[in-house]
Amino acid sequence: AEQSMAHLGRQAGISFDYNVLTQWQPIESQRILLWAGKHGLAEEFMTNLNHRHFEHQESASMRATLLNAAEEVGLDRTEANAFLDTKEYEEDVWQSYGSTIHEKGIHSIPMFVYHVPALNISGGPFRARGVSEREPYVVRGSMSEDYFYKLFETIASEVFEEMNRNGGGGGRGGVEK
Repeated sequence: AEQSMAHLGRQAGISFDYNVLTQWQPIESQRILLWAGKHGLAEEFMTNLNHRHFEHQESASMRATLLNAAEEVGLDRTEANAFLDTKEYEEDVWQSYGSTIHEKGIHSIPMFVYHVPALNISGGPFRARGVSEREPYVVRGSMSEDYFYKLFETIASEVFEEMNRNGGGGGRGGVEK
């Protein structure tokens, strides 16, 4: 899985390097992400932290990395450090972990949920289910490129069939595969 991600990353200009310390439950990382969000910089902070962790071997589990990322996106380093010395958002993070596992059924990272509007398929752990009787396509954990390719072929095939059934898409009454 790591080789596939590294290959795909290179195609997108990302040089993944997985030789970095990680923690199963990085509470400080999650707390400071919430704190950054309070300042309107959650997305920027997380992007910076991901680059540091996955490309530069600066562990997202280390306080120095968190503070460097916070400072680089415009948050005050001293305030960020003072925040991390508190317990603020700790209970929120633990509740989120519990909810993710017990209520939403997410036990592995990554989790991909594919909604297919052309088939009226929507839903998943973070969205209300659509009017369709079908659940969205869900992939739990890392899978091979071949697995995703076959999944996308399956989805595309179903979309083409639905469009042909409804006479949509391709000029002469349908869509060709």
